[in-house]
Amino acid sequence: MALQSSGQISISDLQTEFSGTSGSLKAYSEAAGKTEPHGLSEFYSYAFTRTNTYYYTNDGVNDYIKGTWSGQTSLHNNDWSVSFWVRQNQTSASSQQLWDFNANSTLNSGNTTNRVFLQYVGASNRLLIRIRTSGVNFDKQWTLHDNSSVTGITSSAGWTSSQRGFTNIDDMCMITITYDSSQSLAVDAFKLYWNDAEVTSSVSTANGARSAATFASLCLCAAQHNISGGNANVDIDEWAFYNDVLTSTEVATLYNNGVSQSADTLHTNNLSEAISFASSNSLDTYASNYSGTITGGSTVAY
Repeated sequence: MALQSSGQISISDLQTEFSGTSGSLKAYSEAAGKTEPHGLSEFYSYAFTRTNTYYYTNDGVNDYIKGTWSGQTSLHNNDWSVSFWVRQNQTSASSQQLWDFNANSTLNSGNTTNRVFLQYVGASNRLLIRIRTSGVNFDKQWTLHDNSSVTGITSSAGWTSSQRGFTNIDDMCMITITYDSSQSLAVDAFKLYWNDAEVTSSVSTANGARSAATFASLCLCAAQHNISGGNANVDIDEWAFYNDVLTSTEVATLYNNGVSQSADTLHTNNLSEAISFASSNSLDTYASNYSGTITGGSTVAY
């Protein structure tokens, strides 16, 4: 029985089509000879559109993206949100710097005084967001396996390529951090969303005083405290910075049921930066705030 040319189809329809009893959409796509995960739906003319044609891949060995940033002079007293898609490729849990705003415009290593960054802490299986100004920390941490109902990560063994948690068909999840500058406590100031669901159980906070700092650079996947190297073995796409606090409804809209879409479809007036990647390894941007270069890593066509 051939599948219908339009409308919704179910896994049972696919099972009938391929004379199978079990399997995912991706598995059936591969059974149909489609190496691209969305190939099956495209083969049967089910519409699928992808915003970017390339994603950035970082192998964890001195790969990173770095560039100067002029969109924010201070991140401690302004509302903001960062959202991006990521695929974890590390085979065992290890600490990984995912993105980093730094006060060091020369992008040298060793600036630990004024930074804002998101880090995965392998030893404790946590995501850590930190505003560090004048050497003082204001941060919040979430243990991924303690929030398994939201993250899909059930083991303390860590966030790895064999335990990616809840992801879309590309094995990517969308991570969103929001920051409400009016809150005096870190537990209230920060929110973390895994895909379109808030991760609510936090385990550690620091409420040090926040002070003004100019953040002159933005790096993706650079090693902790060391912009000269990179340690995140991940793939990244659709990295975006917003000048306000995204609501849960807006995060769900951006998540788009797991189908990545352009960041400028949401909150366009408050979108400061949307990073996309090209075949030449150059960094295309939504605005003129950021100019970055890729070192060591590469872009891969979808």
